[in-house]
Amino acid sequence: MFECRNLTVTRGGKPVLTEVSLTLKAGQFIVLLGENGAGKSTLLSAICDDIPYHGEILWRDAPLNTMDPLTLATQRAVLLQHNRVNFAFNTTELIAMGRYPYQESPNEQAAVVDQLINQLALEQLASREVTQLSGGEFQRAQFARCLAQLNAHDPGTRNKLMLLDEPTSALDLHHQHRVLSAAQRFAHQGNTVIAVLHDLNLASLYADRILLLDKGQIRSDGPPQDVLRRDVLQPIYQTGMQINLHPGYNIPMIFSEPLTGAPNA
Repeated sequence: MFECRNLTVTRGGKPVLTEVSLTLKAGQFIVLLGENGAGKSTLLSAICDDIPYHGEILWRDAPLNTMDPLTLATQRAVLLQHNRVNFAFNTTELIAMGRYPYQESPNEQAAVVDQLINQLALEQLASREVTQLSGGEFQRAQFARCLAQLNAHDPGTRNKLMLLDEPTSALDLHHQHRVLSAAQRFAHQGNTVIAVLHDLNLASLYADRILLLDKGQIRSDGPPQDVLRRDVLQPIYQTGMQINLHPGYNIPMIFSEPLTGAPNA
């Protein structure tokens, strides 16, 4: 179980997060939504212990920031929004970095990495230097590294924590779905995945639970059908919108409207 208690983050004397409390169960894909500056990435950074905060962050009933780093490396993996590598590793070597905390033979490591390369359709990138990858290609490679770090290739893996900051921001449609499907599948094995997304419709398609942030606080919390409602979203996004059910799934789809001339803006 993952828990935040009264989490507060201040920058430049101004609150960015204010007494955020939440409890997350294993087996769920949680999506953080909200406008720019709402506190989504700040919340993720605090969970990564990358920034100072007040309050408590607990993982398996223990403070996350007191865990042994090597042990934590096998329990938590992070995909940051901006995380370039300036060394001439190739994609295979970058993914293999996720296996560093494990004691295994080179053949065992190679088998895990090859499996993830195939799963995420990275075969054509396997031998390319990461400094030569596009933003989307690098994003996919880093996501594969996260999967490698948490033993996601093993369907018996449980009770791990994956943190994803805008994992689909540079991806085309096909790879957006491939990445989010893999993240959702990993969560449903019995793990916890927390992802920052901007696309409301992708959140509706994949999230088990949505946390909608605004001005550093959680304004709405629940399954997509409870959060992705016009009366909830429109005051925060300040944009006219229509919401209808997906024709193939019983989930809401959001259609935004132009600011000029929109009947509901």
